[in-house]
Amino acid sequence: MKRALALTALALAACTGVPASLAEAPAAPAAETAPSWRAVEPENLVILDAPTGQVVIELFPEAAPAHVARLRELLAKGFYDGEFFYRVIEGHVAQAGREFPIASQPWPNLPLEAERAVSAEGFVPLGNADLFAPEAGHRSGFAVGREGGQEWLLNCPGALGMARDEGPDTGSTEIYFPLQPRRYLDRNYTIFGRIIDGMEHIQRLPRVNPSTEEEINAIFGEDKPLAYQIAMFRRSKLNFNAVFAVRLASAMPESERPAYEVMDTASAEWAALKDSKRDYSAVPAFIAPPVNKLDICSLPVPTRQAEPAQP
Repeated sequence: MKRALALTALALAACTGVPASLAEAPAAPAAETAPSWRAVEPENLVILDAPTGQVVIELFPEAAPAHVARLRELLAKGFYDGEFFYRVIEGHVAQAGREFPIASQPWPNLPLEAERAVSAEGFVPLGNADLFAPEAGHRSGFAVGREGGQEWLLNCPGALGMARDEGPDTGSTEIYFPLQPRRYLDRNYTIFGRIIDGMEHIQRLPRVNPSTEEEINAIFGEDKPLAYQIAMFRRSKLNFNAVFAVRLASAMPESERPAYEVMDTASAEWAALKDSKRDYSAVPAFIAPPVNKLDICSLPVPTRQAEPAQP
């Protein structure tokens, strides 16, 4: 057998002009590829406990530093604990915080951070045209739109956004999650994170409309018995949408701190996954030619829970 292999190597060398010594040499080890997954930093990992289940959010401070700093400050003070998802509109958004700002300490308004100037380095194109942006793709696992040097995060399901009043710089404390793609909101509201685990628990929240103007006037009116009655009625509608607690992973003991990883959108694995969701030509049941396009909101970048780091 060894003699046969040696003769084969000599024959290959004769045909290719490669010396027999090189033809017999083992192949060089393949170059190491970049890791396909990256760890989420504990200071960017938010754990939200709702009646429907636990929701895990990754923050993106590079895109909206003032908003991320504000959220960290609010979480440190337990701002959302015991509050509600007081506006959950079918096909639109789930909004949480304090429904009546008049009843709580005012927080200064934030500047709109809906888009920013950033270089193309680190941007991974989706690979086909987008309906709402000149170019769409991903940066660090977040869905983004791009035009020239401007870039913005997208209102895909599970994005973390800051609600505001009519003025662009009037966001403060009220957060929202799109339940479906709400791309017409892109560049108009600040997105500063996304749900990486537990989106199904947001989808399961009972739908509820915000208080009417009449209810608000009654709750803060001078008729105390009526105010109490209306307030309790409102609370009964929100009980199933309570926010038990929201905290940063970095504020938890290391032994209890969850760890998550996000697929690297610059990896070959992500490129292969996109291709597999774009081309269905091999599916026998398809009788019409697939369009070979991918909607950016239909394929969230995969995440997985990892083993916590050892101290």
